[in-house]
Amino acid sequence: MDEENDSPVVNGLVALIAVALVIGLLAAIIAMLGTRLVGLTGGSGASTDGVAVGDSLALPPLEPTELDSGLLITLAPTQTPTASASSSAPLGIGESATPSGGASESPSETPDSDPAILLQASDNTVKTGDDLMLSGTYKGGEGAVLGIWYDFGQGWQAFNLNANVYGGVFQAFVSTYKTGTVEWQVRDPETDKKSNVVTVHYED
Repeated sequence: MDEENDSPVVNGLVALIAVALVIGLLAAIIAMLGTRLVGLTGGSGASTDGVAVGDSLALPPLEPTELDSGLLITLAPTQTPTASASSSAPLGIGESATPSGGASESPSETPDSDPAILLQASDNTVKTGDDLMLSGTYKGGEGAVLGIWYDFGQGWQAFNLNANVYGGVFQAFVSTYKTGTVEWQVRDPETDKKSNVVTVHYED
C-alpha cells in the first residue's frame, strides 16, 4: 500500500526535474542564440573591449605613385649671357703675341668695321698692368669665336686671346704693361666681319 502511494510522488518529482531540465536547456539555447545575434560570443564576430576577436586588420600593399601624365615645364634660371675669354693675358708689345696663322697689317691698312659687331671698352684711360674689359654685341654671330686685335702704332697685331659669343654678346679682359695709345678691335675669322675700333690710353 505504501509503495503504491510513493509511486505518484516519485513520478511527480521526476516529471518536475525533466521539465526543469527542458526549460533550462531551452533557456540556454535562447541565450546562446541571443548572444550570437548581438556579437557577444567568442566566434569570428566577438569583441573584447571594443576590439574584434578573430578578425585581423590588414593594410593594403604599397604601390608606387604614378606621376601626372601631363607635360611638366621647368623654367631654367635666367642668366645674363656673357662670354669671357679663358684668361686675362698681358700684352707685351715687341714680343710675338700673334697666334699661329696670325698676320700683321701695316698702320695704313685700318680694316673696315661691320655694323653687326659693336665693340666698347670699359674705360678710355687705364693704368698699365690693369685689366681692360672689352665687350660688345654680335648680331647673328651666336657661337662665334672672335679674335682680338690691337694696334700700338706699329700695325695691327693679333692678340693671344679670343672672345666667345653667347646670347649675342661677348666679353674679354686684356692688359698691357706698355704706355701709350692702343686701338682695339675684334674680328670674326669665319665671316671676315670686323667691329668698330676703340681707342684706349695706357699710362703709368
